[in-house]
Amino acid sequence: MIAKNIGVLGAGQLGRMLALAGYPLGNTFTFLDTTGNPSAGIGEMIVDPESQHLAAFLDKVDVVTYEFEHLPVELVKQIEQHKPVYPGSRAIAVCQNRVEEKTLFDRLGIPTPAYRVVESAEQLAAAAAELGCPVVAKSVTEGYDGKGQAVLKAPEQA
Repeated sequence: MIAKNIGVLGAGQLGRMLALAGYPLGNTFTFLDTTGNPSAGIGEMIVDPESQHLAAFLDKVDVVTYEFEHLPVELVKQIEQHKPVYPGSRAIAVCQNRVEEKTLFDRLGIPTPAYRVVESAEQLAAAAAELGCPVVAKSVTEGYDGKGQAVLKAPEQA
């Protein structure tokens, strides 16, 4: 295996765990933190809240990955013009949208719990009645780690 300098978009706890797993394999890590509050505390850190240092980051790395999916897809596409990114921009676009995820899973025959896509409280109440409560209502985008979710114990809670 050829050691690489892996660029990580994000510099939080998941990036830290990624680096800790990769160091024994001979890899090095450079983190691009856009929050101004990196917490990885490991590897080379480029703190760039104003998005001024992307070129410097790309000059240092062989490949790029990310520690979380809440990144601008356009940023990932821009990086793909210069370096390999794993997973790529199409993957991040799909995982940022629960409807696209479910559609992909359905197309690939990957089992999922029964679900309905709704656009109003009335549709949500009807879906809850059809599926049977309790149901978990989830936002289409921006949800993670339990955020953007609500448990309905009765259709009337829609």
